[in-house]
Amino acid sequence: MPEIIKTAADGTLSEADALRAGLAGKGCKTVAFPTESGYALGSTGLIKAATRRLLQIKERSTLKPLPVMVHSVEEAKKWVEWTPLADMLAAKLWPGPVALLLKPTAQGRLLTFPEYPNVAIRVPSHPAARAMIAASGVPWVYSSANKSAQTPFADFAAMNAALGAELDFVVDGGTTPSGEATIVDATGEKPRVTKVGLVSAEMVQGALTA
Repeated sequence: MPEIIKTAADGTLSEADALRAGLAGKGCKTVAFPTESGYALGSTGLIKAATRRLLQIKERSTLKPLPVMVHSVEEAKKWVEWTPLADMLAAKLWPGPVALLLKPTAQGRLLTFPEYPNVAIRVPSHPAARAMIAASGVPWVYSSANKSAQTPFADFAAMNAALGAELDFVVDGGTTPSGEATIVDATGEKPRVTKVGLVSAEMVQGALTA
């Protein structure tokens, strides 16, 4: 059974609990945690074995890269080649349920596979997610907390009942908003929405206006 910690009513974690969860992920353990778009499974993005285990739990191909979460814009710039467009979008849409597709830096190539030119990166707005990722000191790969082709979970009890036996560490955040992150290609001069989630294409365009 996984180790379980619980957030406060406002979604925050104590400093000690954020460190415990962060070190679990950094140590290649698979962690379930709340985000602003449902529960996610995550682990360090720097070790491929951790990514493969996460994908095995999801029963999904282990040959595809996963999106990445970091705790700040400054941290994102270490892993992806920042663009003027990314700067504008991040200023309005981060932290939040938006992942930006950007080319990886030399260091960021560790987060993906050679045949994939871009990395999808996101700064979550859920305080527990951001705190534990910050405490870990590493970027996390993540995916929704569900088996492949099944509906993601927004309720802790349901998620833990379905997946808990296969996980190492779980953060109980109660009920979260339900949905998916929007993905925006920010490599060029204009945004290209490749997946619409909680943030609409109109909201993405609106982020470019003063």
